[in-house]
Amino acid sequence: MKKFIVLSAACLLSVSILVSACGKNDNASNSQTTKPSESPSATQQAGQPVKLKWWGGTPEESGPKAVVDKWNAANKDIQVEYVRFVNDDPGNTKLDTALLSSNDAPDLFINYNDAIMDRRINAGMVEPLDDLIKKVGFDVGGVIGSGNLAKNKGKQYYLPGAKSLNLMLFNKSSLDAINEPVPVDWTWDDYAALAKKLTKPGQFGAFLAPTWEPLAFQTLTTAKPIDAYYAADGTSNFKDNAFKKGLEIQKQLLDAKALRPYAEGVANKILPEEELLKEKVAMAFAGTYLIRYIKDEKAFPNRKFQVAFAPVPQMEKGKNVNSGGLSDKLSINSHSANKEAAMKFLAWYLTEGNMEMVAGGRIPSNLKTDINKVAELLIGDKAQYFDKASFLNVIKANYTLAVNPTTAGSAAIRKALFEEAEKYFLGAQALDKTIEVMKQRADEAIKTASK
Repeated sequence: MKKFIVLSAACLLSVSILVSACGKNDNASNSQTTKPSESPSATQQAGQPVKLKWWGGTPEESGPKAVVDKWNAANKDIQVEYVRFVNDDPGNTKLDTALLSSNDAPDLFINYNDAIMDRRINAGMVEPLDDLIKKVGFDVGGVIGSGNLAKNKGKQYYLPGAKSLNLMLFNKSSLDAINEPVPVDWTWDDYAALAKKLTKPGQFGAFLAPTWEPLAFQTLTTAKPIDAYYAADGTSNFKDNAFKKGLEIQKQLLDAKALRPYAEGVANKILPEEELLKEKVAMAFAGTYLIRYIKDEKAFPNRKFQVAFAPVPQMEKGKNVNSGGLSDKLSINSHSANKEAAMKFLAWYLTEGNMEMVAGGRIPSNLKTDINKVAELLIGDKAQYFDKASFLNVIKANYTLAVNPTTAGSAAIRKALFEEAEKYFLGAQALDKTIEVMKQRADEAIKTASK
C-alpha cells in the first residue's frame, strides 16, 4: 500500500522554502537547472567503484539490507549504500533538504506520496528517466507495463518498485466470537454494520489511520479508480455521492464509538499495527506493508489470535477495485553525478532485486512475479499468525488498481479534505457545508495550478 501522509503546516513551510530556493524547473531536464557543487565523494575516482546512496522509508532489516548486499556482492564497480528516512512530515523534509545538499546527497530515493513527488519534480530535484531507460535497455513495458505509469508533461520521473494492496485486517478471534465469517465480496454499508457489531468494551470495532485520507477518499476511489479527486469537467470530485457516503460512514462510526475518537487519534498519531496487534481494535484498514508487523514477535509478543484478511469494501458488490496501486516510486536525483549507474541499479532492482523486499511486506511491481512464491515469502515461518485461506484470497485476486495521473493542485486538495473533514467529524460543521467548502477550496487549487 501506497501510505498517505498529512502535510503539517511546518512541513508545508519547510518544503515551500526548499522549492523557492530551488526555483521553477518547468519539468526540464537537469541540464537546465542550477546544480549545487557535487561532492567529490559522489564522483568516481580512478580505479575506485562508483558509490551510490539510496534513500527509502523501509527499515533496513525489512528488505533493503538484503537488496544492497546482493547487488554489492555481484557489482564491485557500483556499490550502493542504503539510508533510511522516516516517511512522515519531518522525514520528507529531511529528504528534500538532502536532495539540495552538496554533501552525501541521495542518488536514488523513493517517493511515497504523489503530491510531494510532484512538488519535487517542479522544484528540479528529479531527473527525467526517459533517456536513462534507453541507455541501460530497461524494458518498461515488459516489467512494469507502460499503461501502469503516469507521466509529468510527457516525461517519466519515477518507476514503481512495489504493488501495494490496501486490505481490511481482522482479529480472527473477534470475528469468531460473533460468528461472522471473513468478508469476501462486501460493501461499505456491510463494513459499517460489521464495525458496530465488533465493538465491545475495551475494543473498538474498526480503525482508520488519522494520518491517512478520511474514509471518503476510499469510498470515492472504489467508485472511480482513475483520478478519484477529479471530475470529468476538470474540477474537484467532492460532489460525488460516493465521497459523501464515506464522510457519513466515518462520522456515524465515530458517534457510535466504533472508532477511536478522532481528536485522540490525530493527537497521538495512532498506528494500525499498534491497534490491531495489541487487540485494541477488531478490524483495521491498512496495506500489505503491515504484514511485516504481523510477523514481529518482539514488538508484539504473546499473541493468541490469527490475523484474517478481506479485500477493500466496494460501493456495490461484484466490483474489485483496490485503492492501493503501484507504489514505492523510485526516482533519481537530478544533481547526482552518477545517473547512469543509478539507473543500472534501478533496472536490476525492478527486474529481480525487489524480491528481497517481499518478506518485509512489499509485493514486486514486476508483471512476471510468481505470486505463489510471493505469498510463501510474505508468510515466511510465521504461519501461526495468519489465517492462510483469507490471506491467499486477497493476495492472489485480480484487482482494478487505482491510478492517479492528474496532479493539478493535489497537495492543496488533500489539505482542504483533511481540514474540512476534521470540522465535520468534531461536530463543528454540517456535512453539506463541509462538502461545499471543500469543493470551493479544491476547485480554486486546480484553477491556480492550471494557470
